[in-house]
Amino acid sequence: MSPDTFGLTLSPRLSELTRVCNALDRYLRERPLPDIVHNSLLVVTEEVLINIVRYGYCDAAADMIEVKVDLENAAVHLEFIDSGKPFNPLKAAGRVAAGRLVDNREPGRIGIHLVRELTNYQEYTRKADKNHFRITKHILRPL
Repeated sequence: MSPDTFGLTLSPRLSELTRVCNALDRYLRERPLPDIVHNSLLVVTEEVLINIVRYGYCDAAADMIEVKVDLENAAVHLEFIDSGKPFNPLKAAGRVAAGRLVDNREPGRIGIHLVRELTNYQEYTRKADKNHFRITKHILRPL
């Protein structure tokens, strides 16, 4: 794996979140990223993984979730790959109007709204019986 790429595999259990977020935190701290980008990526990772674990799996102890991070000069790309049931969080969540309350008990509502607010681009695809959710956060560096 090249120095600008990070990857982790985890089982679909909430108990894995701390390990993944800590590993991602260490990786991001070693890169020259603004704090706001670093913190946004950690929040986004936690939100997406919680949604995958809570809503994507019925009884899938043998399945795994992949988290990939690619750093480019001006952006960070996160990709979450899982073999859970097909679910496009972008389509399911729709758009939330500013100032409108959201029912956070429904899958993909408030979490995906937060992901959209904290990142610049989101894309969902279903390939080879796997969900691929790719997120991009632009890196804004002071001149």
